Order: sequence, then structure tokens, then C-alpha cells
Amino acid sequence: MPAISAPAGTDKGVHAALYLVLGFLAVRALLSERTARVWQLLVLIAVLVAFGGLDELHQRWIPGRTADPKDWAADTVGSTAGLVAGIFRGRRRTARAL
Repeated sequence: MPAISAPAGTDKGVHAALYLVLGFLAVRALLSERTARVWQLLVLIAVLVAFGGLDELHQRWIPGRTADPKDWAADTVGSTAGLVAGIFRGRRRTARAL
């Protein structure tokens, strides 16, 4: 498999951006039918953080890839930001509908 190289310094931003989309879509799915309780949002962020960690961990066994804790941190920041953005998007839309 050919390696895809990104410009230096953009790797963490790409991780954060992709996980931001994941966090946004996950919380919008959770909020699509009902108002989420705080514990449900906490479980969702825990799942997203664990997913990012497992995604990094499994890269240890893929040739040419490495597990990087900084990538996991970027995944966590991105998914948390996406979750928050999704919550505020839902609140704004609800307020506008009234």
C-alpha cells in the first residue's frame, strides 16, 4: 500500500478535523429523537475517546504506521469539539423553530 504523506505539521489538524465530524454526527444522531441526558453525553464522549485510542493502538500492527499519543489527543479534542458543536447546533435549531 503506498504511503500518503501530508505536509509537515498538518497531521494533528487532520486527525482533529475528522474526529470533529465524527463527534458532530454522533451527537446529532443521539439528539435526533429526544433530548439527551447528561450521562448519555458523557457516555458518548467516552466512546469517542476510546474509539480514537483503539484506532491509534491498532496502527501498531499495520506496516508503515505507528501509534502516536499526540494523534489520540487530537482525536479527543476533535471529537469533543464536534460533540459541543452538535449540541449547540441542536439548541439553535430548536430555538428558531419556536
